[in-house]
Amino acid sequence: MSTALTHSLLGGVPLLLALVLAALIFRRKGPHPATYKLTDEWTHEPILWASDEPADHGHGTHLTVGGGASGKW
Repeated sequence: MSTALTHSLLGGVPLLLALVLAALIFRRKGPHPATYKLTDEWTHEPILWASDEPADHGHGTHLTVGGGASGKW
């Protein structure tokens, strides 16, 4: 086996395979929602990113959401 054939098989085939896969993956974009702009009016309800009060599991202390070293908010 010649050096040129060895280099083309070890380098060219993986490179060709990577190019074919990249062409198949990136040839078109999928559906994408419109990007929100700060100048647009916000039309959704506010979202509260907190959970309910955790249940007391019998450890003698009652934990509350929002408490901590700085106190309850």
